[in-house]
Amino acid sequence: MRPGAARKFRGPRCFVFEGDMNSSRAFQRLRRLLRRPERAWGLALIVGLIVFVVIPVAYMALHSFMFDSLGPRYVRGAQPGDWTLFYWTRVLTGSLSRAIFWEPFSHSLIIAILMSAIAIPLGSLFAWLVVRTDIPLKGLFNSVLIIPYIVPSWTIGLAWLTVFKAERFGGQPGLFHSLFGVDPPAWVGYGLLPIVISLGAHYVPYSFILLRGALASVDARLEESAEILGAKRMEILRKITFPLVLPALGSAFVLTFGKGLGEFACQAFLGLPIRYYTLSTRVYSAFEHRQHGQGYVLTMILILMTTLTVLANQKLIGARKKFTTISGKGARHKPVKLGAWRIPATGLLLAFVLAFVVAPIGLIAWETFMRYEGQYSLSNFTLHYWVGRGDPMLADGQPGIFRSSFILGAIKNSVLLAGATALASGVIGILLGYAVVRARGTWLSRTIEFLSFTPYMIPGIAFGGIYLSIFARKWGPLPALYGTFALLAITCVAKYLPYSSSSGISAMHQIDPTLEEAAEIHGEGWLGRFRKVILPLAKGGFLSAFLLTFITTMRVLDLIVLLVTPQTRTMTSIIFRYQQQGYTQHAYGIMLLIVGITLAGHYLVRRLGGRIQF
Repeated sequence: MRPGAARKFRGPRCFVFEGDMNSSRAFQRLRRLLRRPERAWGLALIVGLIVFVVIPVAYMALHSFMFDSLGPRYVRGAQPGDWTLFYWTRVLTGSLSRAIFWEPFSHSLIIAILMSAIAIPLGSLFAWLVVRTDIPLKGLFNSVLIIPYIVPSWTIGLAWLTVFKAERFGGQPGLFHSLFGVDPPAWVGYGLLPIVISLGAHYVPYSFILLRGALASVDARLEESAEILGAKRMEILRKITFPLVLPALGSAFVLTFGKGLGEFACQAFLGLPIRYYTLSTRVYSAFEHRQHGQGYVLTMILILMTTLTVLANQKLIGARKKFTTISGKGARHKPVKLGAWRIPATGLLLAFVLAFVVAPIGLIAWETFMRYEGQYSLSNFTLHYWVGRGDPMLADGQPGIFRSSFILGAIKNSVLLAGATALASGVIGILLGYAVVRARGTWLSRTIEFLSFTPYMIPGIAFGGIYLSIFARKWGPLPALYGTFALLAITCVAKYLPYSSSSGISAMHQIDPTLEEAAEIHGEGWLGRFRKVILPLAKGGFLSAFLLTFITTMRVLDLIVLLVTPQTRTMTSIIFRYQQQGYTQHAYGIMLLIVGITLAGHYLVRRLGGRIQF
């Protein structure tokens, strides 16, 4: 009995002891994990990225297969939340699929192709002229050619309306009618043509910047050797220069094409008045009319299309590594002498600057000083829309911009939103960079980098639609956020994660880890090391990221147009509403303020050594 009793007694004691040991080991592993700050922050950031990036996208994908609150109107006996393929079949193969999807899809595709056909050749030509030829005023062109991309994409579109607006669609005639006494055809003022020209001109600087960098990195000795061997200029361009910059050219096309698919504002201003729909405006229309199931399907299709373009670009970036264009030995570029073509080439650049930089901003500014639209005489000049008191005869009694509490409130909201987004993005970007760089090569680093890049693949209007759907009601511990300033800030911070993380990673790569290790040896805790070592060394990248995010948030419309309410209105949202309501002078005046802020911000970024983020 005694040996058996001993065995019975030892068995439970041994079992409990092993369980305690396992718990203790797990606890020790957790302590060791959290003792490394990059790992602790990395885990916290992954949780945040899952909550604010992965779950919203998964929620929308899942609910595209469920009946929404309007489901019973379409299908007898349907209940909200029931599983269904109804919305997918309605969008893709139903009797209304042509109007809902296929026609807008074809419009988006045509716009993306045609705007790329304008932006890529012109941007490439301008980059070659500025970087590789003896054209004059290179410093001026380097600065002003990128302005159409710095300002909101719809600046050129609104200026186009000022010239070609027809009384039948726009309420008041434009400059064309004032000069010639007749309205231009509807297809000139609205629809495909103006959208393609406006977006094409907007993305010319995009291609210009990408190709400018590629051309500057090409070793000039390759071209000079071919020239010594008797090759003609066109042969050198075709056989040497063009193949070397082909990956950058392909990347510019893919990214421009992808951005064209997701553009919203310009297509809304120039397409909706004549019911010319694209995928992005269809997404807006679906959510605006509470057709959430249909909106989910269109959003998922739009995300899929833009994701494919981003993956194609990554493939091209990988291919670009096969070209060695920068060697260990430096070589100065010998400018190509244009000869008789020097004056026409300079004239072409000046014409672009005049047509798509000076003229749009000038026309918009002029419109704000006109008492009545369509009358371009000096007797029609007024400051009413800037500083005037309410007049029932003008804009339904709306006071001037600087006297309107409604507009001033929107300006305040925009500045607060941009400031909060930029500050949060800057801090999160540094933390993301810290976790990625310090844990380089681990699953943690790769996961953070992948998740933080994901929002780049989602167009702004689709991203806003996702957040509208998931945060319009209570979700776990999170309250319903629709109608709050917090929702706008969270949406903007999440959307701009790719930019903030890129800046943070770049800044952290420049900081030697031994500096932090030295502070740790002297007994400094992580918060002290972060405050005294990391932040001061990374402040240049932080300030650059702060200003770039501030500028981008100030001019954003597609991301927040579905989320704003009268209480959380911003400058861009009331421009959209005022333009729809016919308050053109007010809308253009606010537009000028945004242009001024973005240009001033870009100037500060250049002074700090930053650059435009794509």
